Amino acid sequence: MHGHEGLTGRRGPGHGERFLFSVALVAVSLLWITQDMATWATAVCALGAAAGVAGACYFGWRYIRARGHSH
Repeated sequence: MHGHEGLTGRRGPGHGERFLFSVALVAVSLLWITQDMATWATAVCALGAAAGVAGACYFGWRYIRARGHSH
């Protein structure tokens, strides 16, 4: 059932879309980290930026590899 498309016929987000979501997470986290916030909120923004960078590297690599194998 992992590959089941459901009633809409739409698949889940691909590696390229997940890469863009990760880049957006980095951008938003870095914008919020510039605000004057509590220490815990700044730490959460830093963690969000780090997770976004890790996701962008991972999904970017997977996207490049998938595109290379499709030709």
